[in-house]
Amino acid sequence: MTEPPRPRPATLKDIATAIGVDISTASKVVNGGGISVRPETRKAILDEAARLNYRPHALARNLRTRRTGAIGVLLPDLTNPIYAATIRGAVRRAEELGYVTLVAEAQDDAASASIYSKLVAERRIDGFIIAVAAKRDLIAAIDAQPVPHVFVNRRASIGRSVTVDDEAAARLAARTLIEAGHKRLGFIGDSDEMDTARRRRAGFFGEARKAGLPEVVDAVEPYSRRGGFDACLKLLAAKPRPTGIFASNLLVGISALAAARSVGVRVPEDLSIVTLDFEDADYSAPPLTAIAMPLDEMGTLAIEELHAMIEGREPKDVVVDVAPTLITRASVAPPPKGRK
Repeated sequence: MTEPPRPRPATLKDIATAIGVDISTASKVVNGGGISVRPETRKAILDEAARLNYRPHALARNLRTRRTGAIGVLLPDLTNPIYAATIRGAVRRAEELGYVTLVAEAQDDAASASIYSKLVAERRIDGFIIAVAAKRDLIAAIDAQPVPHVFVNRRASIGRSVTVDDEAAARLAARTLIEAGHKRLGFIGDSDEMDTARRRRAGFFGEARKAGLPEVVDAVEPYSRRGGFDACLKLLAAKPRPTGIFASNLLVGISALAAARSVGVRVPEDLSIVTLDFEDADYSAPPLTAIAMPLDEMGTLAIEELHAMIEGREPKDVVVDVAPTLITRASVAPPPKGRK
């Protein structure tokens, strides 16, 4: 059976004919161009465009305005739920401002630079939200083909950034363990080459020193499932072994639980764990005590700062003005007797 012909997409000529105006007038009203028309005419044009489900031709609009209406989002790991929460806020705000988003995963510096260069050279995007580290290849690509860009959850010398207060979150994690009675603390985090890891480490270690505790046992591994597993095993092999751990990323928090279980260490009876970020931590066994971060707000503000750059306004570095919050669950308890 032959399929019925699909309806032809609405055009500016359809709108102009229905309202009785020139095509140029309909075009300027629909595309937000500067034109003086009577309010009732403007309303009639926009109502007719909505009725016909008119969509501007993206390529033609790009040729006129040199804008694509698209924003690139560069992530290191699409499977990490933390990025999902951040990008959720970014995508919603981008849509409100009239942009679509192109999300790409880059697992190393070379891939980041390649994706950036390709999208910029092909004029696919008006700007970039970058959630990967600014290393040599990416920095060179940005220098060679600069477009508006904002680093999210990262601070970088090559552009503006929108971050959360990682130091405050780490201090809160340390106080949570200290107030539960722990004196031998461990920290799981990436290398200080990563800005977020450096700030979390500084906050946690600083709070431990402020309390007069022995030096924190530091396990440096990537922010990944395997990294958290291996780091926790290192801490559990330390002499003396920490009784309270801050796993400074949700993936490493969940995998630290698995590592403890693999060697017969009970949480929280033998070991207490606090992690960062909270949504999925409620479904671990036991549920992880966590520090909730304003990730959705961070994504929203990153888009707003990028939009300011695209529009030619002066952007700024932003630290989201929402304090980290402790979510108490079952993974923290007093240390075992005789092992404070």
